[in-house]
Amino acid sequence: MDTSGEQARVVPHTIRQTGARRPTVNSTARWPKRLEHLAWLLRAEAVAVVVATADPPSTVFSHRIEDADWHAILGEDAFARAAGGAFAVSVPSGRWGEEAAFAVVAPIETWNGPAVLVALRREMPFDALDVVAATSAAQLLAMMAADGRDLVGAQRRATELDERLDVLGGIGEGLVDARDASAVLARAAAEVARRMGAGASSIMLIEGDELRLRASVGLPSEVRLGRGQRLDEGIAGWVATSGEKVVLRGRVTDERFHGVDPDALESISVPLRVGDDVLGVLSVKRPQEADGFAGRQTLLEGIAADLSRALQAMNVISALQQQREHAEGFADVALAVASGDAHGAARAAAESLGHHAVAVRSASGKVLAVYAPDDDPECRAAALSASEQGGSTEVAGATGVGFARHDPPYEADEAAVAQRTADTLALLGRAEMRHERGAVLRVLAVEDHPVMQLGVRALLEREGLIVVGLTATCSEAIGLLEEAQPDVVLCDLHLPDADGAEAIVRLRAEAPALPIVAFSIDRSPELIRAVLRAGGNGYVSKDTPASRVIAALHAAVEGLVALGREAASSISHGEPGEPLTPLRIEAVEPESATKGTLANVPSGAAPNGSAEREATHEPLTPRELELLRYMAEGYTNKEIARAMVLAEDTVKKGVQVLIAKLGAADRTHAVVLALRNHVIE
Repeated sequence: MDTSGEQARVVPHTIRQTGARRPTVNSTARWPKRLEHLAWLLRAEAVAVVVATADPPSTVFSHRIEDADWHAILGEDAFARAAGGAFAVSVPSGRWGEEAAFAVVAPIETWNGPAVLVALRREMPFDALDVVAATSAAQLLAMMAADGRDLVGAQRRATELDERLDVLGGIGEGLVDARDASAVLARAAAEVARRMGAGASSIMLIEGDELRLRASVGLPSEVRLGRGQRLDEGIAGWVATSGEKVVLRGRVTDERFHGVDPDALESISVPLRVGDDVLGVLSVKRPQEADGFAGRQTLLEGIAADLSRALQAMNVISALQQQREHAEGFADVALAVASGDAHGAARAAAESLGHHAVAVRSASGKVLAVYAPDDDPECRAAALSASEQGGSTEVAGATGVGFARHDPPYEADEAAVAQRTADTLALLGRAEMRHERGAVLRVLAVEDHPVMQLGVRALLEREGLIVVGLTATCSEAIGLLEEAQPDVVLCDLHLPDADGAEAIVRLRAEAPALPIVAFSIDRSPELIRAVLRAGGNGYVSKDTPASRVIAALHAAVEGLVALGREAASSISHGEPGEPLTPLRIEAVEPESATKGTLANVPSGAAPNGSAEREATHEPLTPRELELLRYMAEGYTNKEIARAMVLAEDTVKKGVQVLIAKLGAADRTHAVVLALRNHVIE
């Protein structure tokens, strides 16, 4: 708004949302005909509705009376007397015709102003019964007037709703057709300007600590889309922070507001909000009609509410789109890793997940893969440097993964995605480690029973594995870890110094990157779940054939979760299949074993270090959690459908959605991941 020139009104800065002014009585509601019926009921020659909103009082509707001087007919105190109730009065001759007459006056409540019903006749005065009848007639007129106002209000609201639906329909079509929110917002701004009769409209959205212009119609050419301002600046900033509507007219002197449009004439700014959350500000100005935006504020507020919900839907759609892109990116990376294509895996991580360069380095410092555009050596160097810092940790055998890009800078909420990518790329480091050590697995066995010790050693060595240690306690096993450098641990769960999953917990604390397979005669679901939650990579029973035990050890080293058939059926009902159920997971490195480091380029800022591990699955709804618990208890789809009162097909689809959300390979894997990440207990 222009701050120079002649002083003008500011009316008012904050408008309470109390609705439009009460409409007048419907002039098309056949009031003269109604008054004719009242005249017949009151045995009157003439009837009129008279209002005192001006001096002298005037006739609104009448039957058989024209241009009367009501002060002369009724007396100047008639309205004051009517305030106390209906009354009858004599009319001197010459006041209403040549002869003397008689009148009865009754107040009409809830009219647009002070109003009375007047009935006139000659020859016979009005008596007490006539006064009562006039009172009832006046009350009937008041009810008719109220009904008329309600009808007019309903028609106005219906018209506004039709206009809102038109605007919302345009937004809905835009959501279907547009690739991003820009086209949807541009269409909404144009529709708002047209519906409001405004020469200009704008939509600003809150992005971080700024308001940014995302759509506009009719603004000065120097005001460009994308222009930002602080949340504490200007009219829009005040509306966004206060959550209140503002109406301004003429020159503005309030120090909270300033602007740059001297031709605005009148402007309205309303917050775009859903509940307590303000998403942005919708503004209109430069009305095309002489009376400004009078009577249109309620429409603008309704459009703002609809647009706010549409923006919320767009945010959800954008988040789902991003999740889909991430899922496709993770799949591309996993496929490249599985095929042994290190360069392809780094390239897929960069192109699909928003990085300019990616580098993977083994625990020994060897560069396993690096991807960056040929014309971007700066990002390449930054990613390599970040991978060095990622691999230089206190965790033995850690794989370093570095990411780098120019713009935009990395945000804190990207750490989880980067960590998941790093976990997948770390499989390249595992493969390199096995190549350096040779193809034969080095196993540390933990078993306290002397006879079982002999059997375990014989079983492993007969299958060509190297037993680098055989201990009777968990403490002894921990003491051998650094010296023996095993590829995998085969651990009994009933040891003298550690019972149940405690052994897994202690081993995992000392060697976060080391695969551990539990080996026990106990098949209770509670113990199996406890082992998986503690970080175990597999669980096989002691009566399992030797070939399956060896397969479980190899599966664990390959980054898989291996469950024997009996263990798998104990925690989740699945389809009959192979005796051994290997399950591929994305986060193949246990906690803190893989260090993914983000580097922003070219600022030269130090890398952020290892990203904190946290669950990367999508949030589950209460209904999905209920379904997951039934799966963990071993219910079939038919049993779940019966328990949850759903169709079996609905349950099947729900299971598929859960598998996708958790990033699992199948039904059993979904339960394993849920237990490990404490999604369910």
